[in-house]
Amino acid sequence: AIFSYKERELPLQLLKSRMGAPPEVMINSSIQGLEYVFSNMIRKLIVDYKPKIAFIEGHGELSEIEVRDISRTLSEYYRIERVRIDGQINSLSTSKGNSYKAIIIAKPNLAFSEKDKFIIDQFIMKGGKVLWLVETVLASMDSLITSSTMFGIPNSINLEDQLFKYGVRINTNLIQDIQAVSIPVNTAIVGNQPQWELVPWIYFPMIMPVSKHPIVNNLNAIKFEFVNSIDTVRARGIKKTVLLTTSRYTRLVNAPVRISLRIINELPDEKFFNKPFQPVAVLLEGEFQSVFQNRIPPKIKNSEEIGYKKKSPPNKMIVISDGDIIRNHAYSKPARTVVPTGVTLAEQTYGDGWGGFGAGSP
Repeated sequence: AIFSYKERELPLQLLKSRMGAPPEVMINSSIQGLEYVFSNMIRKLIVDYKPKIAFIEGHGELSEIEVRDISRTLSEYYRIERVRIDGQINSLSTSKGNSYKAIIIAKPNLAFSEKDKFIIDQFIMKGGKVLWLVETVLASMDSLITSSTMFGIPNSINLEDQLFKYGVRINTNLIQDIQAVSIPVNTAIVGNQPQWELVPWIYFPMIMPVSKHPIVNNLNAIKFEFVNSIDTVRARGIKKTVLLTTSRYTRLVNAPVRISLRIINELPDEKFFNKPFQPVAVLLEGEFQSVFQNRIPPKIKNSEEIGYKKKSPPNKMIVISDGDIIRNHAYSKPARTVVPTGVTLAEQTYGDGWGGFGAGSP
């Protein structure tokens, strides 16, 4: 279908594909979604005002080029900016209220200062929304390019108390899932011509959305990388909705953990994968309590400039225990080439000539 308004034109694919779904299911889900996709397309064409959202910087978050693909998609609905808080009390707000509709905290690996946490907390207390993409274990496939072994190490970024207050805890573990994405691995003996084979990598769960919540209903499979499990905890007045979970055959390994490519030679024993349906994305809704309640001095609490609030209006946030789901790969050849988000390692064409993992037979 082609939608046109004034001098603008946009195409719409009516039949939505879905991994693993039979044709009749894809047709039915496409029909069910017609009202939404039609109204969404009209909205894209006629919108004049775009709210602002910001990617937070300064704590080792994903770089601008690593989120370029998702930024391009979000720009259809929002104005995208990048913001360093740096302890500046008005970095996320103006005298007229919040200048940003929402902020995205994408895979930080450095600790947040208490002042930055306070500013984010008050952004939420004044109605701002947050997409948290936070990991508790440092692990990267980059280490396996030249070696067959690495270690997943716990990494505190000083957000544990804040997220706990809002209603979740991200555990210091890594998920292994038999329902996994395949990666290219060199299975040749050292010194021989490389032989690349695609093998399931249990640290990269392939999440199949099953929830009927509008945020994830009818989505295709989603690739996670080195993801942690999430627990919901008691938070007064907060509704918790699990949006995404792992498969029935899931295993949890606590960090620090030795990660070796040699496990691809072992057939997973289902009896050890006995922690099914681990939450990896949770929606929180309600009136959030400030994590700094009863923790700040009267001078700050009573400051008119700061305008401290101990409770938010009805608000929402999403917590996801993996930042890589929004990260796109980027390569230097051709210059600053961006591979679209959602393209798996097995599907990529590597401008740098890099082709997979393992320096020899794993």
